[in-house]
Amino acid sequence: MKFAKADPRNWTLGAKIGVTLVAAALIPMAIVSVAATRAGQMAVENAELSNALGSAFVGSSSVGEYLDGVSKRAEQFGTAPDVVSYIDSPATNAAPSFGAAKSSPDVRNIVVVDAQGTVISGFPSDAVGRNYSHTAWFGVALSGKPAVGEVSPDAKSGRYVFTVASPARRPSEAVQGVVSIGVSGDDVMYSLSQSPLIPGGQAVLVDHGRIVAARDQRNLGKTLDQIGLGSVARAATKSPKGTIAKVALAGRGDQVVAWSTTPTGDTVVIIEPRSVFLASIDRLAATTRIALIIVAILAVAAAIALARRLSRPVSALTTAAQAIEADEEPDTGQLEKLGRARDDIGLLTRVFMHMAEQVALREKKLREQVRAMRVEIDHGRRKESVDGIVESDFFKGIQDRAAEMRLRARGDGSDPSPVAVKSESDPVAPMADDAGEQPS
Repeated sequence: MKFAKADPRNWTLGAKIGVTLVAAALIPMAIVSVAATRAGQMAVENAELSNALGSAFVGSSSVGEYLDGVSKRAEQFGTAPDVVSYIDSPATNAAPSFGAAKSSPDVRNIVVVDAQGTVISGFPSDAVGRNYSHTAWFGVALSGKPAVGEVSPDAKSGRYVFTVASPARRPSEAVQGVVSIGVSGDDVMYSLSQSPLIPGGQAVLVDHGRIVAARDQRNLGKTLDQIGLGSVARAATKSPKGTIAKVALAGRGDQVVAWSTTPTGDTVVIIEPRSVFLASIDRLAATTRIALIIVAILAVAAAIALARRLSRPVSALTTAAQAIEADEEPDTGQLEKLGRARDDIGLLTRVFMHMAEQVALREKKLREQVRAMRVEIDHGRRKESVDGIVESDFFKGIQDRAAEMRLRARGDGSDPSPVAVKSESDPVAPMADDAGEQPS
């Protein structure tokens, strides 16, 4: 029974009209709403990815500009006469003092390295005697090019120090040594913070896969794999810049990640919450869903009202047809009211009323014909019954005994031939004798 009710073929006309109207109104609206919301999400996501990539590019440019400024300071020291003279003859020349550079808040060390890679002067003083011949930055600087070298932790503060080197030489002469300046990672971080970030976002600087500058000091020295950005590390090795729309970080949810490589080879990584990106479009989607629910309720109410209005005349006609089928009088007042309409329902009602009248007339005529036929059939049956009785041997025997009784009543044995025999047209009429005497 439940399955029968659920079958649309068994629904009433009103239910079919209502469902059709609701489906026709809601399905296209839902499709358009979902498509529009999805398109909005994609547009917002693409815009925010572009913004994140722009932030990474700004950060990498800021870091590059800062380190380039440090490189220019190292170049100034590398071409300073006292520095070059000291490298050329440390025994006969005084060690360079480096002036105000020592008191600069971002400078952690300045060293003068001879052509063999040994530190011959600088501060802190414990740096003298170290050998950097094996480092990449020393080789690059000794070849005559400025270099941003290794990023190493400071033994005292634990912060990372960035080394910038420049060749030491007199103008138009061969390189005699190298001057390097080590700057604090805090100052690099200050440059990195020039990146525009959304609430909850952060920027980190990565050198050879490890984080060397970050606002969250707990991330310093960790690799991207260790903080859950292994996919970013692999992607950054293939492309100097790019974005990933969704990366899951433990305890922080889904993030949007963008990266850009600095001219010095380090990589700036921007990490921003995905939920903040999509907050506006999510609010729009929620508003759209609420509006769709309200419209759905209104559409259902309107569909029910319209379905009832459309199905009411059909229901009235159905009730009238059922009344006629049950040999009852239909509600003519309701039919006349419906018949006054000028639409298809009014025309159908008028045709139905005319048909019902014709059916009633034909039924009345048919009943009269049936009644007359029954009378004729009954008369014929009575006649056949009487004829059968007259023609029977039993009736003939009664006639013979009646004639014999009349003869005995007269007292003679005269021929009973004068006895009147009942006519064939009225076989049961009484027979009279010659004298007109009625039989006893």
